Amino acid sequence: MKKNRRWILWGLLAVLVAGSFGCGKKAPRRYSLESLMSIPRTFGSSFSRDEKTIAYISNRSGQFNIWTVSVSGGEPVQLTKSQNSILFATYCPNQDSILFMQDFGGNENFHLFIMPAQGGEPVDLTPGEKVRAQFGMWSYDGNAFLYLSNARDPRFFDVYRMDLPSLKSVMIYRTKATETLAAASRDLNKLAFNIFNSAVDQDLMIYDVETGEARLLTEGEGEVYNEAVDFSPDGKELYYLSDEGGEFIKLKKINLETLEAQVVKEANWDIVDAGFSHDGHYFYTVTNVDGHRVIEITRVETGEPVPLPDMPDVEISGLHFSRSEKYLAFYANGDTRPNDLHLLDLAKGKVRQLTESLPDSIDREDLVESAYIRYPTFDGREIPAYLYVPKNLEKGKQYPAIISVHGGPMAQVTRGFDPVTQFFVNHGYVVLKPNVRGSTGFGKSYHQLDDHDWGGAPLQDVIWGKKYLAKLGYVDTSKVVIMGGSYGGYMVLAALAFAPTEFAAGVDICGPSNLLTLLATIPPYWEPFRNYFYREVGNPETEADFLRERSPYFHAEKIIRPLFVVQGANDPRVKQAESDQIVEALRKKGARVEYLIFPDEGHGLRKIENRIKAYKAIKAFLDEVLNLPSV
Repeated sequence: MKKNRRWILWGLLAVLVAGSFGCGKKAPRRYSLESLMSIPRTFGSSFSRDEKTIAYISNRSGQFNIWTVSVSGGEPVQLTKSQNSILFATYCPNQDSILFMQDFGGNENFHLFIMPAQGGEPVDLTPGEKVRAQFGMWSYDGNAFLYLSNARDPRFFDVYRMDLPSLKSVMIYRTKATETLAAASRDLNKLAFNIFNSAVDQDLMIYDVETGEARLLTEGEGEVYNEAVDFSPDGKELYYLSDEGGEFIKLKKINLETLEAQVVKEANWDIVDAGFSHDGHYFYTVTNVDGHRVIEITRVETGEPVPLPDMPDVEISGLHFSRSEKYLAFYANGDTRPNDLHLLDLAKGKVRQLTESLPDSIDREDLVESAYIRYPTFDGREIPAYLYVPKNLEKGKQYPAIISVHGGPMAQVTRGFDPVTQFFVNHGYVVLKPNVRGSTGFGKSYHQLDDHDWGGAPLQDVIWGKKYLAKLGYVDTSKVVIMGGSYGGYMVLAALAFAPTEFAAGVDICGPSNLLTLLATIPPYWEPFRNYFYREVGNPETEADFLRERSPYFHAEKIIRPLFVVQGANDPRVKQAESDQIVEALRKKGARVEYLIFPDEGHGLRKIENRIKAYKAIKAFLDEVLNLPSV
């Protein structure tokens, strides 16, 4: 009886959040995919040398490029017009230049470029067809920066220092295994590395550039996750995240001379980030409270909190202090609010919104806020999830539904603006986004529950998501489909192969179909982490039969539901062959499968025109398969 009451309560909550049935409100307008996809995705921020301008990344033009906007507001200006994705940009602190990272056709071989701050011909600082480079951090004086590059060996990312304006580069650390640069002292002479052992076991190491001495700080018994985040301004302490002794990640600091460690902040949730402003006058922490980012900023000298703007139903992210510490740039995002850049004047306490992504042609009232729910699964656990329900449900009508599974699996779905979700909900679909076991943010034990169990218990969590939808009363359980990308794409294929009649159809975006070939073709720079993949997925040398058992490709004959597959030809993580082989196997048996390959994309879709083409075809496919009127 208690179980039944709990089901009823969950159903009532979902109905209440859905806005009841009609309620006499005006029906929301229907929006085209083009109109929703044209809402730009915006992220990143960097202040110009005079702090009058901020550079950021946006795909407002259809491709990710650098845009700039005045700190006083005004119309943003597109600085670059690259046909390849630019995903990071930073102004040089002491000269009128800008650095940025760009790959080629989605291949993820990013190079570092430099160009005049006002725009112009860029210079490739890290040339080489197979070279992958990544910006690290600026020195305190702004005359040098660190970056990572696998130019020496495609498996390892060594640490380089480049001086400005000479652009002379020198390797200052030669990587040997799974160590990854995480932080540096202000003079760049002390480097902090995370040493990856597994997803839940990571050590810390300090390297002295001048002496060449490396010291391991956290090696011990058991699996403990440690992650360096920042040095103290004087370089004497290292701040780091650690789940030692508990389920959740706390913030600690260690004295680099005595090696004494102490807890700085802890909660019953993960603390996911922390750090100092440029001169160390401000300190911030970010806590992931059940999927919601709680940010606290204090003035170091007084311990006084810095109030952030009251923005209900909004997530704040992307904190970036200006070097003068006059300004704090940040992003605000919500289910009905695209990511927009804001500026806080720290002295005056005033906030200014610098970008406006939602056009006047789209009424925010027509968009849908999610309900954060938990539903029971097969073993008594509860699965956190976000439920999106069309506005003004018609009484007695049943709606199709999509269960959307996130990638990773080391990831967490949170609320936030997603044009794909809003499009499907706007056109009459219920959407459920679960954080199945293996997701981050819910404790160490929950995170490990998917280890060596791909296609097993996590898939059951998705199936029980369908059971939850069935209890709501307004979902047509014969028209529930599963959609996902990367690991989520694998889950789609696993669902159709291992639970052939549960879902009406599947949409797989760059998901692996054969775990044996997936593990055999990982990028060279993932090679040092191979043992982790063996723990997470399985060891092909000793568990080939198990991997075949969990690979949808070897069970293609069981797939009876229609499938739509999307793949980027330049994907370095999940090669095109993963999609090719499952599509070929299904076509041989005469199954319904549609396949879209994008020659100018990698792992997922970045270009707006490609996203529109893909999801327009997916919507038409689902409408036909589910026998829905196409709108």
